[in-house]
Parts: sequence; C-alpha cells; structure tokens
Amino acid sequence: MEKRITCIFCFMIAVCAALIGRIVMIDTHEDYITAAENHSTYKLTLAKTRGKIYDKNGTALAGGASCLKALIIPSSDVSARLIGQLSAEKFNSIAPSLKGVYPFVTDVDDGHCECDGVTVYRVPKRYSDHSLAVHLVGWCGKNGGESGIEKAYDNWLSSASGELSVTCRVSASGRSLDGADREIADTTPLSDRGVMLTIDSNIQNIAETAAAKYIERGAVIIIDVDSGEIAAMASLPSYNRNDIASVLSDERSPLINRAVAAYNAGSVFKPVIAAAALENGWNAQKKYTCTGTVSIGNTTMGCIRHTPHGEETLEDAISHSCNTYFINMSAKTGGDAIFDMADRLGFGRTTRLGEHYSSSKGNLPDKGILKRPAELANLSFGQGSLTVTPIQIAGMITAIARGGEYIEPYVVMGLTDQKKKIISQPFVPERHRAMSSATAATIAACMRTAVLQGTARAGASEKITSAAKTGTAETGIIKKGRRINQAWYAGFFPYESPKYACVVLAEDGTSGGGSAGPVFKEIAERMRPLI
Repeated sequence: MEKRITCIFCFMIAVCAALIGRIVMIDTHEDYITAAENHSTYKLTLAKTRGKIYDKNGTALAGGASCLKALIIPSSDVSARLIGQLSAEKFNSIAPSLKGVYPFVTDVDDGHCECDGVTVYRVPKRYSDHSLAVHLVGWCGKNGGESGIEKAYDNWLSSASGELSVTCRVSASGRSLDGADREIADTTPLSDRGVMLTIDSNIQNIAETAAAKYIERGAVIIIDVDSGEIAAMASLPSYNRNDIASVLSDERSPLINRAVAAYNAGSVFKPVIAAAALENGWNAQKKYTCTGTVSIGNTTMGCIRHTPHGEETLEDAISHSCNTYFINMSAKTGGDAIFDMADRLGFGRTTRLGEHYSSSKGNLPDKGILKRPAELANLSFGQGSLTVTPIQIAGMITAIARGGEYIEPYVVMGLTDQKKKIISQPFVPERHRAMSSATAATIAACMRTAVLQGTARAGASEKITSAAKTGTAETGIIKKGRRINQAWYAGFFPYESPKYACVVLAEDGTSGGGSAGPVFKEIAERMRPLI
C-alpha cells in the first residue's frame, strides 16, 4: 500500500514538472510571446489618407479638411451617457455595436460626447462639404480617383498614402481594458506630397460665387493673360463629394465638368473669322450693307429676327454681332484660311491642361467640308457642326489680349514633395504667334465697342474697363416646346493693360449678354483689387 502511494506521488510530481516546463517554454519562446501580445490588442483605423491637391498658394483643395471621430468602448454606462449626447438617428445606428464587446469608431458632430469610455479625435478628411473647384479636383471612390485631377494623377496620389490608427488593449474575451494605454500610429504626414494646380482659391471663390448668383448650369474660366495659367475653373451645378449617391440621378448632371466639355459656339467664335480675314488683307474700315438676310443656295440665313443693320464696318459688325457681315467675310476669306486660324488658336484639338489632364477637343469642320458654301456660312457665325469648349474660347480671348500670341491654357503646375515644393518637370504650354499684333489690337478695339454700345453692354462696369464678345448658340434641341440655346460672354480686363481673360457659359441661356454678362461684370469688379 505504501509503495503504491509512493508511485502515485512520484507520478504527480512528474506531471507537475512537465506542466511547469511547458509554461516556462511558452513564456520564453518569442513566437508565443508575439501571439500572446497580438491576442491582447485591437487596432482601429481612424483615417486613411492619400496625396493632397493644392492651389498655387499651397492651400489644400483635397486632403485639407478634418472631422471628428469617437473611439467608443461598449458598456451599459457608456450607452446610457450617449443617449443624451447623440441624435436619435446616430444613436440607433451604433446601438448594435454598443451591445458588443469590441471597441469601435464612429463619426460625431462635436466633442461633447467625450466621457469615460468615449474618446474623441480630430482626424483628416478628404473633402469638406463646401469645397472649391470640385469638378476640376474630382472625387475618389473605393478604388481610387474617379474623375478630375484625382483620376488623372491617381498613381501619384495613391503612392502618398498614410494612416491614423489607435491600438487598444483588450481582454481575452475582446472587451477593451478602459484606462489601459493606447498607442497612436500616425503616418498621415506622408500624404503631404501631392499635385499643385494653377488655381488661386481667392479667384476661384469669386468665380463660383458670381456664377451661382446668375446661372444654374454652365461654366466659368479665368486665365492669367501673362502666363496662361488657369486661375479659376468653375462648373455648375456643384455637388457634395461626400454624398455622391444623392446626385447620380440628378437630371442637371452635376458630375459633368462643363468647363472642359464641348458646346455649340455661336457668335463668340466670330473673332476667329475676323482674325483670319484681317491676316489675309481684309480692310476693317470697308463697309458692308446688312439687309438682315442673305441667300446661300436655297437656304436663307440672317441676323437675329432678320433685322437689317445697314452699313457696317468690322467694328460695327462685331459690336452688333452681325451674321450677314461675317457670312460675306468668310466667303471672301475662304475656308482654308479660317481653318488654319482656328487651328492656331487651339480649336478642333484637345487642350493639354497638364501632363495627364486635358479637355475635350470639340469639333472643327475640316477644309474639305468648308468648301461647301453653306457649311462655311454656318461656321462664320459659329453654327453648323462646330463645337468648342470654354477652355478653347478662353485660349482665343487670351491670345487677343496678349497681342496675338497664343499660349495653351494649363492648370497643373506639377508634383510636389511633402514641403509643397514642385519636384517634377514644369509643364511647358504650347505657345506661338497666331496673328499679328495689329490684327489682335483691331479685334480687341471692336470688342471694346461691343462692351460700350453693343451686345456686350450687360457686362460693362464703371469700375473696370473690359472688351468682350457675346454669343447665343442654337443647339437644335427642343425641350418642352422651347428651343435650347447656349449663352456665352467672353472677354478680358482691364482693356488698356489686360491681366485676366474670362469666359462665362450659361447653358440654356436667353442671350450671351443677358444670361452670362452679369457674371462677367461681377467677377471683373471683384477682381479689381487683385490687379
């Protein structure tokens, strides 16, 4: 019996020794230490970031916003406290998580809900609800950039990714150990790399504010005449990039960037015809008698309401926007010369706005088509198959303001490092002489008269001088029994020493002067202190 008890005792000692050895091995083995630590932490991501998009002054147009997020450790006490701090809708949305054991993160409107078990953090947010240049900057989806600069430079912006996270200690059951140390990991400064644009946020705000007062759908382009830099690019209507779903079925198509899309031109294209004619010997002082209509084959074309303008010089014809004068001018100048001038001014081809971003090319009828008298006549006042973008019209106006030298408008300055210093090769816009300085000066003077006493009077200001050309383009579209027209107002200011070119497009407008002119006027007046 005694021997049996001794055997049992020895066996028990052996078992205990084995267990103790196993525990020691687990406690000291590195792999087991790591596994134990992993099972005692819980990582929560507060924000993920990507490269920023800056204006020319280094102000973030994307990546510079912030919001509040709360780290919540579920418990009955926390639930009771949050009922009075959060809206009913918000509380109901997180109620299932409050019943769980794991800590979680949720958006909050303010920091008043912070208490034991609830910690509020201010974290980076891609977009604010009221951002500038939303169409140009574009927006991101789950798979990266979906439009605009976000899409065009997605690879670079994605490479500058960062993250803000918090790691909590949790018990074996997954419940957070409230009061235990938390580790904050922040690599979001890596996302200070980005893309710098030529946009000036102050001018962009002026453009968007003025446009929103007068037009529902359309676009505004403002270009620095000296450099060709696009200081503002606005498209209407705007939209909230934090709520894309709400505009997907909007019949106004808010997601379209109208500034780079192609439209019917109308009379805003007439300076191209005038430039081609003057470069080929047209006498600006020679008079032409407008009878209100002109016959091209079996087709009768004419001015608005076929109203005759009588005897006109080029100055009168541009000021009154006389169609028959330009039909006559085009016929004598020829389609080849007009096509070549339009090509030199950037029509019929994409405008490179940066290394990876460009506008639509629109449509410029080729030389073969322009040998047909009716096609050439239609082109003479911007109708027919011609389509243009606001960017192209702005390029034309800038060339006139620059004394005849065309410079390709552009909006991307380059890629930046984390200190906002441009590290890529600077974008080199195309530039060449499109017309003589004398031709440009003659057209500019005619556009000045249009502002003083012609179709562009609605954009005139007593505070700043300007020169402009209007256009009301027929689209051929009839909606609810009404013809849809595109209204244009394109000009530059100040007239004596041009600094900025500005183009306003009002979709479905009544007239270039009436619909788009007031936008131009307000922009010019508000920008006067910047000149």
